[in-house]
Amino acid sequence: MSLINVYPKNYLQAKVTKFSSAALTDKELLTFLFEQHYSQNKSKQLVDKFFKEYESLGYLEYFTLTDWQKFLADADKAAVFASLCEFARRYRSQRHLNLGQIYSSKEVGEFLIERLGANKQECLVLLVLDNKNQLLDMKTIFKGTLNSSLVHPREIFNFALRYSAARFMVAHNHPSGNLQPSQNDLAMTKRLQQAGEIMGIELLDHIIVGNDNYLSMREEGIIN
Repeated sequence: MSLINVYPKNYLQAKVTKFSSAALTDKELLTFLFEQHYSQNKSKQLVDKFFKEYESLGYLEYFTLTDWQKFLADADKAAVFASLCEFARRYRSQRHLNLGQIYSSKEVGEFLIERLGANKQECLVLLVLDNKNQLLDMKTIFKGTLNSSLVHPREIFNFALRYSAARFMVAHNHPSGNLQPSQNDLAMTKRLQQAGEIMGIELLDHIIVGNDNYLSMREEGIIN
């Protein structure tokens, strides 16, 4: 008897609620999705059928609408699962920053609009670069209401020193959509710039991200 036969009712729902869907095995994840549209018994049959024919969920990457229609024998539900697969493909193909590639403020700003623009909470992101301005790593340093007294340079330079970074950029979002730098933004920028000069790690830019636009303090001449 496989584990899939002994799932108690609502077991997977409870597991997702408590631990998130990342805690599910491949079989559990597929079962949970099927159970949103089918009975437990029918979901079990479909999962058993899938894993008899395919080794892993990775094969779903190649499933077309026709494949789903054949597998489910249900045109309406096939359209739903084909759309889920298309959603996953598009999400995976979203533009991202590759380590080692050289970036401009414009490219970073446009990337971060997608990543931070819709956030309802302020986030401060750090990008560390080598002496050729190639990206070494990116990390979210702080979440919450940004204040120059709360964002200590120590957190930023600790991370930069791990990579022997020569330069760094910081960026944060304004949930209001107003890109005008606040006095706190300007104070934090000045503090980071001064600390960078002492540490020998140059602040290249501080980017403010809105819903669909960005402001580069380097481009605006705030950072020289």
